[in-house]
Amino acid sequence: MAHRTHRHRPEGPCHFSLMSLSATRRLLLALAPLVVLWLAVTWAAGWAG
Repeated sequence: MAHRTHRHRPEGPCHFSLMSLSATRRLLLALAPLVVLWLAVTWAAGWAG
């Protein structure tokens, strides 16, 4: 039941670390499909050429 009462507040001590972590996580989640697509394209181009 601890997760029910646990809330992140902007004035909390872990505010900036949480914000940077979420920003990094969002950046990685946005870049991961692009990297996978790029690897698939280069792999297919290598086989085709």
